[in-house]
Amino acid sequence: MPLCVLIVEDEPLIAMDLRDIIEEAGHEVAGVATRMSEALTVASEHPLDVAIMDYNIAGHHNGVDVARRLREEYGIGSLFVSASINDRLRAMAAEWSPVGFIGKPFIAQQIVKALSSVEARLSSKD
Repeated sequence: MPLCVLIVEDEPLIAMDLRDIIEEAGHEVAGVATRMSEALTVASEHPLDVAIMDYNIAGHHNGVDVARRLREEYGIGSLFVSASINDRLRAMAAEWSPVGFIGKPFIAQQIVKALSSVEARLSSKD
């Protein structure tokens, strides 16, 4: 079952890399957001399965803030892909049940494996 994915990343080259990896793995990218307002707009327009989330994003919010809103309002989990992954981030994000954490720089296989895990988890709920 292909996933519908939101990318929340304010670095265009990284967002393009993620889009390529996700689409080559057979999944759909519903949109790329650089800030919370954009992420919430995409989530309101598409039935998302997961958001790939950077911690440092444009605007006044961070990735944990966006992950919280996506979880509360749409039931969407977040996979954090960030150079800022540390114990503090893990603790801040824990309440919003993140799908996982991948540090930057990442390799495509890490993203594909994490998405496969999300896919398996969603399939087991059916």
